[in-house]
Amino acid sequence: MSTKENYIKQAEKQMEKYRDKISKIDDLLKNKKESGESELLAHRENLKDKFDQAEKMLKKIKSGSEENYEKIKENATEIFESLKEAFHEFSSFLSMEQLSRTKDVVIDYGNEKLDEFQSFVKERPLTIAAWAMGIGFIIGTLFTRSK
Repeated sequence: MSTKENYIKQAEKQMEKYRDKISKIDDLLKNKKESGESELLAHRENLKDKFDQAEKMLKKIKSGSEENYEKIKENATEIFESLKEAFHEFSSFLSMEQLSRTKDVVIDYGNEKLDEFQSFVKERPLTIAAWAMGIGFIIGTLFTRSK
């Protein structure tokens, strides 16, 4: 098997993996209706453009002669590397978006618990004062015994 044929087989395998990933991304986007959707769609379009360029280059390699193979291979390597980087950027964007959503959930939960605590303090100020005095007494006793 020639070098060109080996290269084509490897490129076809990689393109099939990328095709599957893009299909999964499309399925996720169909179910996604959130605020970051427009940016996500822009990233997806960039990814699709890079994929289309890579597919065209693969067809060009297949149809090219052995003599032109080395010249085409250099361009193809750049395009395939560009596609790989686009997938990496897309996955980084997804990770950052997920972190942002998680941060928002944690902040909302913290604010909710803080509001509950403030309500509790307003409803039972004497109970809270008694607890604070008791905790202060215990801490003070521990510090004086340790000396």
